[in-house]
Amino acid sequence: MSSLEMISILSKQWASVNDIKQIACCGRDKASQIRNDICKQILKEGKFLPICKEKLVPMDRVISHLNINLDYIYDMAKKEKNLI
Repeated sequence: MSSLEMISILSKQWASVNDIKQIACCGRDKASQIRNDICKQILKEGKFLPICKEKLVPMDRVISHLNINLDYIYDMAKKEKNLI
């Protein structure tokens, strides 16, 4: 996955299992486990998640859970865009 594609996914407000799959380069089961871990953390803090057909979690929680360096990805995407 290119840095531009990664930025387009990370710029979303909410993350689905498919988004987590792409970001973490893992399968559906592991992505579901990551989502469930984040859901448990949020509920433990006394906060709520939106009720919808597909379980969604805040993208900022996914970024912090996976320790993603946004500045580095952003810089790489800028360089990649200049090359195209």
